[in-house]
Amino acid sequence: MTSEVDIANQALGLIGTRSTIASLTEGSPESIAANQFFDQLRREIIRMAPWNFAKNTNALALVCAAPGTPENPSAGTPQWQKGQPMPPWTYEYLYPADCVRPLWIVPQFNTGFASGVPITTAVTGGAPSFWNGPPVRFAVAIDQINPNTGLVDTSPLGQDTKIILTNQESAILVYLKDVNNVNVMDDQFLNAWSHALAGRIVFQLTGDKTLANMKIQEANLAIQAARASDGNEGLTINNVTPDFIRVRGIDGPYDWGWTPNTNFDWGASLQLY
Repeated sequence: MTSEVDIANQALGLIGTRSTIASLTEGSPESIAANQFFDQLRREIIRMAPWNFAKNTNALALVCAAPGTPENPSAGTPQWQKGQPMPPWTYEYLYPADCVRPLWIVPQFNTGFASGVPITTAVTGGAPSFWNGPPVRFAVAIDQINPNTGLVDTSPLGQDTKIILTNQESAILVYLKDVNNVNVMDDQFLNAWSHALAGRIVFQLTGDKTLANMKIQEANLAIQAARASDGNEGLTINNVTPDFIRVRGIDGPYDWGWTPNTNFDWGASLQLY
C-alpha cells in the first residue's frame, strides 16, 4: 500500500537524490522541504482536474433563506438586510469543510415519487421520479457566521465563513473533496503530485530552477492528461444543440442527465519558477 512517505520519497527520487525519509516530520532537510508543500500541493492539484476519485456528494447545511420561502415565511423587508442571502440569491448554505472545489448543484425540479411521496420515504407501488434539468447556478462568497449558533452574526462573534449562494431549495452539492487517503487516489494524480512536489523540493534544497521547472512541467502534463481521461471516464453524452443551429430557431431536447460536467474551465497550470 502506498503511503504519504512513499510519495515524498518518489519526489526525492525524481530529482536524483539517493536520500530517503522515514517520516515527513523527522526533521531532515528533505522532510522539512517536503512537509512544507505536501498538503497545499495536494489541494491545489485536486482543484485542477475533474478527478473522479475525489468527487463527493453531500447535502448542504442551510444558513438562511430569503423572506417568503418555505424556510423563512416571514414578510419581506423594505430593503435587504444582513441575515438574508446576498441578492439576487434565495438560499445561503455553508461551504462544506472538506470541499476543495464545488462542481455543481443537483437540480431538484422533479424529485420524489409520481404519487407525491417524498424521495426520503421508502414506498412500494410508486414510479420513481428523477432529478432533471441543467446543473443549478451557484456562487461562492463569505458571510459572518456565529460558530456556536450557525447563524449570521454581525457582532464580534461572527467569523468570516465561506458560503454557497443558490436558488435551489434543499441543495445537494457535488464537489471535489480534500482526499487524504493515498490508496484511493488515481495513478495520474499520484504522478502529478510527486512531480510537482519534486519541483518544489529541489528548488527549496538547491535553488535549481531548471530542474524544478522541468518537474513542474511534467506535473502539468499529467494534469492535462487527467482532464481528458477523468472527464471521459464513464458515459458522457454532450446532447446540446450547437449555437449556429439554435440562432436559426432550431433547437432540440437536452439530455441533461449526462452533461453536468461540461464547459468547465479548470484554470491554468502549476506556476513555474
